Amino acid sequence: MTQINRKKTPLTCSAKHRLSSNFMFLLLAWMLAGLVLPVQAQDADKVAQARTYEQFLDDIKHERQSIADLEARLPGKTAIVKAAIDSRLVRARINLLELHLEFLRQLAANTQAGTTTAEQQQQAIEVLGSQLKTLDATRRLLRDRIELPEEKLSAAETAATYSQIFEQIKQLNRVYQINIDSLALARQFEQDVAQETAELMQNLRNRAENGSVLLEMAMNQVAALRATISAIPDDAESRAMLNVMTATISNLTADIGTILGMMKSLEMDTREYQSQLLAATGQITSDILEVDVFTDLFVGWGKTLWNQVIESGPGLMFKLVVLVVIIYIFYKLAGLAQKLTERALESSHIEPSRLLRRMVISIVFNTVLLAGVLIALAQVGISLGPVLAGMGLVGFVIGFALQDTLANFAAGMLILIYRPFDVDDVIEAGGVSGKVSAMSLVNTTFLTFDNQTIIVPNGKIWGDVIKNVTAQTIRRIDLVFGISYSDDIEKAEKVMAEVVAAHPAVLAEPETMIRLHELGDSSVNFIVRPWVNKDDYWETYWALTRAMKLRFDREGISIPFPQRDVHLIQESKA
Repeated sequence: MTQINRKKTPLTCSAKHRLSSNFMFLLLAWMLAGLVLPVQAQDADKVAQARTYEQFLDDIKHERQSIADLEARLPGKTAIVKAAIDSRLVRARINLLELHLEFLRQLAANTQAGTTTAEQQQQAIEVLGSQLKTLDATRRLLRDRIELPEEKLSAAETAATYSQIFEQIKQLNRVYQINIDSLALARQFEQDVAQETAELMQNLRNRAENGSVLLEMAMNQVAALRATISAIPDDAESRAMLNVMTATISNLTADIGTILGMMKSLEMDTREYQSQLLAATGQITSDILEVDVFTDLFVGWGKTLWNQVIESGPGLMFKLVVLVVIIYIFYKLAGLAQKLTERALESSHIEPSRLLRRMVISIVFNTVLLAGVLIALAQVGISLGPVLAGMGLVGFVIGFALQDTLANFAAGMLILIYRPFDVDDVIEAGGVSGKVSAMSLVNTTFLTFDNQTIIVPNGKIWGDVIKNVTAQTIRRIDLVFGISYSDDIEKAEKVMAEVVAAHPAVLAEPETMIRLHELGDSSVNFIVRPWVNKDDYWETYWALTRAMKLRFDREGISIPFPQRDVHLIQESKA
């Protein structure tokens, strides 16, 4: 075997020139083809149209023969076989209707283009006549085959029956749409189809009315099934039937919407049926969002409301008066209970906090008022069971969503019970020092000494150390004074005792403590601890400090301050 080695050789100038010439030739040929091919395509379309016309006639003839064969087989057959042949016959007729429709559309387009012959025009008229007859026969056949299920059928049997019904309804809707399109084409061929159009409009109107009746029946059956399930929750058959009827309502709604769309294409008035559809299902569609439809709906609702007012107005007014009177009476009773609670708390020896006082008063008032509202609702015929159940459910949801808030609430309840502080107390808690200006079950408001407002959650306060500065009526002032080691200790003690005793805010009991506390690095330190009322604490603290300094100066007692001797050592140079 001979092996061939292929090597890449560079293109010469002549080769490049030939390649460029070939490329230009191909580009020119492609451009010419772009101009020539559309003309050839148009000719091909004309040939295809001619063949399509002949083919249409052959297909129509073949489909009509199939229908005739099926109709010839019907006599003498059993019910099951006859039903099967009817199904095939319906499909064959629908195929023939669609074939007629496509044929007529093709001829109508050719007529507008001016390419149809007189023979084709006559053929179109003949097809139109056959189309209208086939439409009528097919409609009758489909309507006769639609039978509602019996009441004693199971849920599975009912579902199977409705599945067949809605499949036949889809076919019927397709026949009606072909009918509408066929009549429009007949008018293009200048045929008088006023009578056929009137019959079609009447058929659509009947279908809309029947659909509304069936929808209302289905809605009533769904309501009855829900009542049954509410009474017997374990009824599996009722639950299955409820699912079937819910799907049936959805299918009926879609079918009515399709019918209304056909009616609107014929410029028929559909407001009444749209109103019924909205009233039955509560579904708002784009067709319903019309001024006339909403006008009819509001007028109908207004008439219904007026009739109800006339029929049951006096009873409703009486119940409303009873409701208002009961609530008003219990509102006054709640106010009276609030006043009695306030007096009881004032005369009580427990001395509750302000927060507890406000909470108890509020609970008493709201409890009495809530009892009145519930009694009033029961008197006018409103069941309290669902109301109480709803309140419990709402409380559960709120509690789950507000876990942190409820933790603060629990801490507030503990503060309220154990009363570690109250409003106007000066405390240190939660990392904040200041005066308590307000309290609630969720948080506490502080007013600091530099006039800042700080709000602290009760959970943070209760979980930390609480220092109540003003919980006691008297406080001890802790002062420290230092004298020099060279001063007379006994004289200093006498001077300090006289200064403290001279201040009017210092209490005689408990006795003031003056003791030599320590020997410091630079001074001999004394502690001075007088007792004062809590409101006089800081004024006395500052006054005693000032008076002690002035008296020490007069008595020649020095208050030393730290001193340090520094010795400099200078080394001699060698």
